[in-house]
Amino acid sequence: MNKLKAINSIQFYIQLLTSLLLLYFTIKSDVPERSIIPILLLIAWTLGFYQRRVTRRRLNNLRKAKKNKVLTES
Repeated sequence: MNKLKAINSIQFYIQLLTSLLLLYFTIKSDVPERSIIPILLLIAWTLGFYQRRVTRRRLNNLRKAKKNKVLTES
């Protein structure tokens, strides 16, 4: 795994942890109505997770297609 992927993954999971902690502390506070903010953060994280997953699959499929094309041309 290269450095950029590692940094990206760490940042991604720090965002998840931050939104979960914010949700926890908001629910425990005197004003639980404000919990909409961490819920929106969790939704954004989930969408980002699926976006990364789709992008990774597309890239892997492109790599496999190029590798197979190179092998069949020889």
